[in-house]
Amino acid sequence: MHCRCWVALAALVIGTILLYGTKDAAAAHDRLYRKGELLVQYKSGRSATRCVVLERSARVRRSLAIGNSRVHRVILEADASLDQALTAFRNNPEVEWVEPNYLIHAQASAGDTYFYRQWGLSNNGQKINGTVGTAGADLDAPAAWDISTGDRHIVVAVIDTGCDLNHPDLAANIWTNPGEIPGNGIDDDGNQFVDDIHGWDFSDQDNDPQDATGHGTHVAGIIGAEGDNARGVTGVAWRVSIMPLRFMNAFEEGSTADAIRAIDYALAMGARIINCSWGSSSYSRALQNVMAGADALFICAAGNNSQDTDAYPFYPASFGEDNILSVAASDTMDELAWFSNFGSATVDVAAPGAGIYSLSNSRRSLWADNFNSGYLDNWTTGGNGDKWTVSNPQTLPASPALAVSSPDNYANNADTWAQAPVQDLSMASATQLTLRITGQSASNADSLYLELSTDGTGWSSQPLLMGGVVNTGGISGSVPFWTTAKADLGPWDGQAQLFIRLRFMSDGANAQTGFFIDDLQLTAAGTQDSYQYMQGSSMAAGYVSGLSALILSEDESLSPRELKSIIESSVDLNQNLLEKVVSGGRVNAYNALTLLRELSLRATSTGADRIQLTWNAQASLNDQVSVERRTNDQADFETVALVDAGSHTFVDGSLSADSTYYYRIQAQTQDGRSGYSNQTIATTLGSGATVSGGGGSGGSSGGCFVATLLP
Repeated sequence: MHCRCWVALAALVIGTILLYGTKDAAAAHDRLYRKGELLVQYKSGRSATRCVVLERSARVRRSLAIGNSRVHRVILEADASLDQALTAFRNNPEVEWVEPNYLIHAQASAGDTYFYRQWGLSNNGQKINGTVGTAGADLDAPAAWDISTGDRHIVVAVIDTGCDLNHPDLAANIWTNPGEIPGNGIDDDGNQFVDDIHGWDFSDQDNDPQDATGHGTHVAGIIGAEGDNARGVTGVAWRVSIMPLRFMNAFEEGSTADAIRAIDYALAMGARIINCSWGSSSYSRALQNVMAGADALFICAAGNNSQDTDAYPFYPASFGEDNILSVAASDTMDELAWFSNFGSATVDVAAPGAGIYSLSNSRRSLWADNFNSGYLDNWTTGGNGDKWTVSNPQTLPASPALAVSSPDNYANNADTWAQAPVQDLSMASATQLTLRITGQSASNADSLYLELSTDGTGWSSQPLLMGGVVNTGGISGSVPFWTTAKADLGPWDGQAQLFIRLRFMSDGANAQTGFFIDDLQLTAAGTQDSYQYMQGSSMAAGYVSGLSALILSEDESLSPRELKSIIESSVDLNQNLLEKVVSGGRVNAYNALTLLRELSLRATSTGADRIQLTWNAQASLNDQVSVERRTNDQADFETVALVDAGSHTFVDGSLSADSTYYYRIQAQTQDGRSGYSNQTIATTLGSGATVSGGGGSGGSSGGCFVATLLP
C-alpha cells in the first residue's frame, strides 16, 4: 500500500501578517440579528386596538410576550421588509422603543500562531501558499467551536506512518493506555502488547509508533492539534485522544497484514473513529472482513489518482460498508482538487485537502559526514580490490566525496567495503540514514549496497528509497545526477551500537568509474515545533475524522451508521460536487453539530414556478419551522417562510422557471434542542412543462443524502 500525497515544506516566517478578504457588508449586517424579527416594548396604557392596526400595517405574523415584561417578540411575514417595519414601529406613539432581535455569539476562536493559514477551518478568501480562496469554503469551524471543542474521552486511531509523540502542539492530545504501567516490561493490561503506553508500531514490532516521514503527524495535527494554546496550528477537535498506530515504514509502505493488526488493536482498545489516510487499487477480502461490522467509523481517503472510483475502485474507501466514509479532497475555491479521486456512487463527501498547513515531525542529527576534510576520518575500509578514497566527481556541484575508486575504474571481481564510525542509537527513535549518490557501474552486474550489523560480523543488506523507487537489490547502472537515497533504520532504534558500511561488488568484466557518495546524515525524531504544507485526500480524511470527534463529544451514544449519516446530511451542497460525491457537498462542522437528526427534508418541483418541501419530524417540534432558501451554493440562506410546527409541508411559489434552489429548515424540539435539517435542492420545470397526475414530477435532489435517524 502506498500513501499518496504531495509535500511542500514551508519556511516558518514569524510575524507575517495577511489582510483578510471579507464578505460584503450587507451580508455581515444580516448576521447581526435574527431575520424577520423585532423586539418591541409598548408603552404602558397602550391601546390594544391601535396596536393591532400597527401590527397589521407592519405585516406582523405573530407577536409573543417575553415573560412578564412589556417586551414582545414580533415575527414578520416572510416577505415583509424589516426596515419598513422598524420605521412603522418607531413612528407609532404606542411604542416606547423597538430594535432588531440581535444575535449573541460566543467567541470561541483559536488563538494559535498560524491559524490564518488553516483555510479549511476558516476561509476568508485569504491567500494560502500563493492561492487566493473563496470565502466560506471551509468547515465553519469557529461557529462549531461555540458548541464544542472536543473531549479527550473520544479516541481517534490514526493508522498511518506513526505520529510525532513529542510535538509540542500535539503531545497533550496523544492517547495514553490507562491499563499499562510505563517501562516495567510487563503486559499489565493483558492485551499481548508490552508497554504499549501510546499505541504500537506494527511495522517495527515495538511500542514506539514514532513517525519517520511526517505524513501521520500531519494528519494527526489536522484532527487534533491542541487548540487555542497560542502556538502553531489547531486541530478540528481542540481536545481529543489521538491513538498512534504505525504500520507504514519510512518509505510510506505497509502490508495489509499489519494494517489489519492495527485495526484489531484500535477496536480492542476502544477507538470509535479510525482514520485511514492510505489505500491501494488491490482488493483485499481480509481487510474488508475486519472492517465490516466493526463498532467504529472508518474515515478513508478516496485516493489521489484523479479517477472515478465508480469505475476504478480504491480500497478500503471503496469497500462500500455502511461504517466506511470515503472522502475526496476539495480546494480553496470549493471545487474538487485536481488530484482527487471522485465517485457519485462510491465517494461520500468532500473535505479540504489542497494546500493544507499542519504539523510536521522535527528531526535531530545524530551523525553526519560530507568528506570536506578530504580524508576518510574515522572510516575503515577493506575487502578484495579495496580502492575507496575521497575524490571530486565530475558531476556538478563538485565537492569532495567518498569514491569507490578514483581516478581509475574500479577493479573486476571486487568485493570491497567502507565502514562508518559505530553509531549509538540507544536514545534514538524513527532513525533514518540519507546520502547522495552519483556515478555509474555495469548495469545489473556491479552494485553498491548499504549493509548493517549489530556486532560487526553478521551483515544484512538494506533497501534504499531513491527516485521514488524502493531499491532492494543494490544500486547499479547510471546515476547521472546527484540523487538522494534514504534507508529506514527504525528497526534498530534502541541499539547501543550499530555498524554501517557501504559495500561494492563487481563481476569479471566491464569495470567503470564507480559511484561517489556524499552528505551522509543519520537523523532521529526530534522535539521541536515543526510545520508544513501537504495536499491529498489523506488530509481531507483528517478533517472528517476531527469532525467525527466533535460530533461524538456531543453525543457518545451515536452508532457508526448514525455518525456517518450526520456527516453526509450536513454538508454544504455545492454545484461543483453534485456529480462527484454521494452527498453532493463539502463537510461543514457547524451544520453537523446543529443538525436535527429527527428532520428529513425533501424538495420536489411541482411546476415551472413552484417547489414543494416536505419533511418528517421524529420528535415534537416547538413554535415554528423556519424555511430557508438560497439560489446558489455561494449565497447566504434567507428565510422565506415561518411554518407552524405542526405542519410538514410548504410550497414555495413565484419562482423562476428552469432554476435551481437550495433549501434547509430550522426548528427547535420541545426538549430544547435546535438546529438545521439536511440541505436539499430542486430545479423548477421549464416554462411550458406540465405536471401530470398531481404527482409532482420533475423533482430533483441532486444526489443529496436525506438525513434520517438510523436504527
